[in-house]
Amino acid sequence: MEELDRLDQKILAAMEKDARQTGNQLSEAVGLSPAACLRRLQRLRKVGAIEREIAVVNPIYKRKGTQVFVLVRFDPLKLKQIGVLMKQFGRHPDVERVWSVTGEDDVMLLMRCESMESFSDFADTYLFQPPVDGFQSHVVLKELPQG
Repeated sequence: MEELDRLDQKILAAMEKDARQTGNQLSEAVGLSPAACLRRLQRLRKVGAIEREIAVVNPIYKRKGTQVFVLVRFDPLKLKQIGVLMKQFGRHPDVERVWSVTGEDDVMLLMRCESMESFSDFADTYLFQPPVDGFQSHVVLKELPQG
């Protein structure tokens, strides 16, 4: 992992807020010339500090409208199966993100489902089966605008 200095961190913070900034806007935010910002930005992409640049789509415009956070607990005697099941979760079209977490639960999912019925189908297939020992689902009722 390459060490990042204070200016690199400023560039990353600015890009996290808005990756569509012009070179001039970025240079003003960071305090470097546009050319220096561009060189640093290219290096940050090359070393993997910037994995990808994406569009954050308002959930209202997404095809799938029900957003669900799911905390999954595994049978402690079957923890070896977590990796396999996490990969299965990650391949499911309704699962957007999969995290291994600390605490009482072992895995957290972010899902975006067509409906509660499609979430119920997912739960029947994956969450009511061993090695899952239990789960909690949290349905997003309303998302507050960023900023």
